[in-house]
Amino acid sequence: MSSTDSTKMSTKRIVIKPLSPNEVNLDHVNFSSVRNNTEMKSKWVDMTYSRGDIDSVSASSNKDKLLVKASGCVIKTFKKVEFTNKDGSKVEEKTAGDKSKPRRDKYTVFMSVKDETFIEFIKNFESHLIKVGAENSKAWLDKDYTDEDTKDMIKPTFAVNPKYPVEKYGYSMGSGLSHDFLCKSKTDLVPNVSDLNVALVKNNIIDVCFYFNRVKLGSGEYRLGMEIAQINIVGVSEDSSSGKGLTPEEFESGKITLTEQEKHEKGGKFCKIKYDNQALRIHLDNVVGRIFRFDKEGISYNLSIRLTDPRFRKMIEGINAETFKILVDKSTEYFGKKQTAKILSAKVKSIVSYNKADQEKIDKGEKPTYDPSVWIKIYYSAEKGVDGKIINADTGKPIQNIDDIINKDITISSLDFYSRHIWFGPKGTSVNFTVGKCAITYETTEYDMDAVESDEDEEEDDNDNFAEQEEAKNSDDE
Repeated sequence: MSSTDSTKMSTKRIVIKPLSPNEVNLDHVNFSSVRNNTEMKSKWVDMTYSRGDIDSVSASSNKDKLLVKASGCVIKTFKKVEFTNKDGSKVEEKTAGDKSKPRRDKYTVFMSVKDETFIEFIKNFESHLIKVGAENSKAWLDKDYTDEDTKDMIKPTFAVNPKYPVEKYGYSMGSGLSHDFLCKSKTDLVPNVSDLNVALVKNNIIDVCFYFNRVKLGSGEYRLGMEIAQINIVGVSEDSSSGKGLTPEEFESGKITLTEQEKHEKGGKFCKIKYDNQALRIHLDNVVGRIFRFDKEGISYNLSIRLTDPRFRKMIEGINAETFKILVDKSTEYFGKKQTAKILSAKVKSIVSYNKADQEKIDKGEKPTYDPSVWIKIYYSAEKGVDGKIINADTGKPIQNIDDIINKDITISSLDFYSRHIWFGPKGTSVNFTVGKCAITYETTEYDMDAVESDEDEEEDDNDNFAEQEEAKNSDDE
């Protein structure tokens, strides 16, 4: 989806500055009579808001829209949503002879919410709707109900994974984009928002303007309805796969640093690599690689890039050497006691990887036959596959079956990857590089390479899979 059309459409509307969550007076929220869509078998109540900072003409034109800003949210998923009926079946496209309003593609964003004032606003709004729902229960819900009844009938806006306590992991929520949605970037790390699939990627930090427009009514339940009017991208988090990637030509020695060691929630320890005080992200053009699949204790995929380009090799070897030196110099901090370089060389896995035969030659003091490689993990889950990270360079569309291209050399027109962390596990210490976006063609050439599976012990956090499921549940009805 491109934001270009949305930007053009936005010039036709009267812009109202969104309210801060603590500025909203819930007594000024107005509710219409019940609306029905017989075709979609849905019903709702429209909401308007009486505010005194706009003139009567603007208010009339915009029906007093309730626009509220949430700051510092973090994107978990952005995706296109298929149109479905209430029974889950796919809605067929409208025929050419249908003169009704044409259907537009629908997109949703699922995000974690960090803004405490916004969280409190949503809680207060839902408490207000419990009371209003009881007062209007005959019209809204077809029967007379008390506050105690409607307290159980209102569906929460925030999604909370029962496996992860909210005190530790916070709140999440999802919403669809409005038809006149606008996206802007307020950070140099995301210079272009013309393609929302690139701009609104996981872990980007955003300020969101929510348009609260209705109360959605169901059978024995109801919930707050909203859509996203605008997103401002304000930053890129440490784990994001987006942002400006460092190229081999730009790499300068002496700029690698490591963060303090942290404990992972599921056990194990890690720290992160930074370049020039920013999360380490790397961009490559026109390289050859190979994807390998491993089925040990679940499916996983890795991309191997041969270090045939001297500039790229110099960069990877430089990152490897500087990272190792810091680990040696601060070995007491990272390993609990002072370690020599000789001892750590047996514990810390090199980023520069040779196949087994060449490694044996190197150990004997002989010259290796092939150039080394760098290994990059590809995110995979049973629910989302590789999550659109691998795309066809010619069509720009995600490759659905990655197994079609494994174990063969592929030409990669563009590759973005990032350093997720350095993992300290019982099987050793290793650097995790992860694919952000990879555009490939199917031209192949042969070379000899051993597939080496990572021994990293980290359990992947399945909280994002929960977020994906909740996103579908919470997406707005068309």
